[in-house]
Amino acid sequence: MGLQKEPKQHINIIEKITISFAFACVDMTNPQQHITHIAEPLIEEEPLKPWITLKRNVRSIKYLPSIADISFKNRYVYVDVGARSYGSSIGSWFRKQYPKQNKTFHVYAIEADKTFHQEYGLKKGITLVPYAAWVKNETLMFEIHRDPGEHVEVKGRGMGRIQPLQSSGRGEFDGEVEKIQGFDFANWLKKTVSKNDFVVMKMDVEGTEFDLIPRLIKTGAICLIDEIFLECHYNRWQRCCPGQRSAKYEKTYDQCLQLFKSLRQSGVLVHQWF
Repeated sequence: MGLQKEPKQHINIIEKITISFAFACVDMTNPQQHITHIAEPLIEEEPLKPWITLKRNVRSIKYLPSIADISFKNRYVYVDVGARSYGSSIGSWFRKQYPKQNKTFHVYAIEADKTFHQEYGLKKGITLVPYAAWVKNETLMFEIHRDPGEHVEVKGRGMGRIQPLQSSGRGEFDGEVEKIQGFDFANWLKKTVSKNDFVVMKMDVEGTEFDLIPRLIKTGAICLIDEIFLECHYNRWQRCCPGQRSAKYEKTYDQCLQLFKSLRQSGVLVHQWF
């Protein structure tokens, strides 16, 4: 799910991230002893076929409960930001593959697209947050792109999601336009979990990560999250058209890589999610 405001002057995203990381969640004076040092290496070179890289990368991920004891925590929480359908990642990945050390996790599914809301009412142990994760509480405008014949139980990531209402006024768009409510995700997280909880977060927000992550850092909410699975959106090579990049996102793979590196250097265990 992507959010975008009117064009305005921003500092370079790399500079923005560097400035934000003036602090660390843990003492990183000896990074060799921190958990991030034994995490799987980041993929330095841009994947030519990211849809294939995802499957390979999932197999190489070193999950935190596989290498550390989490039994002393008070609660166990999974926050899926941009959850889409239950089968997209909660049912197909987290509940089936993520190691839980026999602990029961409560799941928060954050998803603004009404298409997926009804099915969550039938799921136990899941709280639906039917709004868009954002940097403050405000109403947002969206273009809604849906593939013809798309079914609610689509398991792909980042396909047919709610896209930002472009201020450029592209005339070719003929889909739906909808108002949805955005909420201050960092503030919500600080009210929902504590440092005594074990918190896992997956974030797939169609480019909004470049707004949400700095906000989490600025507020200190990032330090409440023990493990992050982050899909960083960039102008990737298109599966349909060899040699062509997607025009949907303006960020580059290098900018995404810098975001991941900055998080790990500050003691945040983050994994690349494609």
